Amino acid sequence: MGVNSSTYKEGFRTGDVVIVRRGKYAGKPFAVMGACDGRILIANGAEYTAARPKKKNVIHLQQTHYNLEDVAGRVAGGKPLDNGWLMQKISKLLENSGTSCEQEDEAAEWPKKK
Repeated sequence: MGVNSSTYKEGFRTGDVVIVRRGKYAGKPFAVMGACDGRILIANGAEYTAARPKKKNVIHLQQTHYNLEDVAGRVAGGKPLDNGWLMQKISKLLENSGTSCEQEDEAAEWPKKK
């Protein structure tokens, strides 16, 4: 899978919760599973499973200040991740924080094409 360390390009770490900014799942939360070929591997258990994460370009991800240490520990230890467990962790974290997956500041928005 090409996972080499726990901190990746642009400060992403295993277990970080990110919001997809571009693509089919824009606005949805995912957890960082690793890095491969200059891209970040993300999964949320529903759209992309932990066994087959999605490669995503760093510029298409928005970092949050949340980290799922349980996910980081399991990935580092080589333990399997259950997709239902992963979905539950992500949804519970966002539910408890009261954060929506909408982009909150306009500075983070992409420029409009003319």
